[in-house]
Amino acid sequence: MTIRYLAREGEKIATLARRFGLSRQTIYNQLTRETTATAPCAKRPSALDPFRDYIRTRLEQFDLPATVLFREIQAKGYTGGMTILRSLIRPLKAEQIRRVTERFETLPGRQAQIDWGECGTIVVGGETKKLYLFVMVLGYSRMLYARFTTSTKQPALFSCLQGAFDTLGIPRELLVDNMKQCVERHDVATGTVQWAKAFLDFAEHYGVQPVASPPYWPRVKGKVERGVGYVKRSFLEGRFFTDLADLNAQLTHWLSTVANQRVHGTTKAIPALRYAEELSVLARSALVKPYDVRPVELRVVALDCHVSYRGVRYSVRPEAAGHTVMIRPSGETVGDVFTIMLGDRLVGEHRLRARGTRDVTLAEHTSAVRSLTRGQSIAARRPGTHQPHFVQQTLREAGSPPERTLDARDARDAMDAIQRMAPMVETRTLLQYEEALVESHSDAGMAVVAGVAGVAGVAA
Repeated sequence: MTIRYLAREGEKIATLARRFGLSRQTIYNQLTRETTATAPCAKRPSALDPFRDYIRTRLEQFDLPATVLFREIQAKGYTGGMTILRSLIRPLKAEQIRRVTERFETLPGRQAQIDWGECGTIVVGGETKKLYLFVMVLGYSRMLYARFTTSTKQPALFSCLQGAFDTLGIPRELLVDNMKQCVERHDVATGTVQWAKAFLDFAEHYGVQPVASPPYWPRVKGKVERGVGYVKRSFLEGRFFTDLADLNAQLTHWLSTVANQRVHGTTKAIPALRYAEELSVLARSALVKPYDVRPVELRVVALDCHVSYRGVRYSVRPEAAGHTVMIRPSGETVGDVFTIMLGDRLVGEHRLRARGTRDVTLAEHTSAVRSLTRGQSIAARRPGTHQPHFVQQTLREAGSPPERTLDARDARDAMDAIQRMAPMVETRTLLQYEEALVESHSDAGMAVVAGVAGVAGVAA
């Protein structure tokens, strides 16, 4: 059964012979034989017999591992082991994969599959970056769309998908694996898929239904995996190019003249001809408003009307100084355009420069700053150097604000007024206070003196 299944998936007889250690004639006999030559063995009762229908139903709904099913049927009274359960599950899963795969092969415009491939490194703007290959294949016609990028992040994925939709059309379903750009979580036990919000918004914008392939089922998206390998071997291997743009230009020409014009090994037809059959059922992206695939990054503009972005300071219009702006880059490569928005207003547009570049200041922004500050003093042009205005009053002018601050003459007049208003104080010597004290306490003073004299006589 495995040989028959792999043959239906497009594997060659020679490949199957090497894989199973059999001769090509034996593989051919297995594929052409309708019934087995030996008589069927008598069926023996199994501990799994009461649970076969339950296991089949669960596997048709979800891609459950044997350990989960083992616990479930144990709760229902299963007393057997894990080995016979795995033997039962293996062919059931293979049959389910075959059904899932064949279901989309015969329906034009029903499904497209996407995937990434790694292709080494490339030098872009003086920096060495990883080179990735994006591939989308239409399930019915096998039409290919491919593009090389230096990133697999969501903006790069959305840009590639948008290019594929513009070139080939929009299918009803888009089959993806569990890449983090699309799927945040895929629960194997329940089959629940938690999609990335940005990817779900993109899919809803174009009216395409996302479908996540079950984990550990690589054959479900075998069309696109073979497409990735085909582009690597038949196009990229031994290719000469100058930069990323040149590489993608050569790839586009190769797809239209070679890849989509060849006789496909599985369908035995030319993809371009089968594509003409399903073109009428594919939605056209021209009827959909383009989706803004650029990411959003927030930055605060300095008071000198420059904003820092990826190691370089870029100028903006003066009204953005001190405010938070949105930066929307069209790519991550040196030379890619990015815009700077203050709300709904465009306050700057630049091309990405290499890290370490000096401040990038546009002449139009310099002119706008000069026109805004023309006729103002230097102190007024500098934010944060404003001096507070205040008025100091004299005592004579209390209650009415003066027209000017105090000068030296006003200060002398104020001191004279304070001295005139001060109370008069008589100046006396200490001797005068002693005489007054003696006169007011003469009796007490005499008694004290006499007592002191008597004590002195006794002592003598």
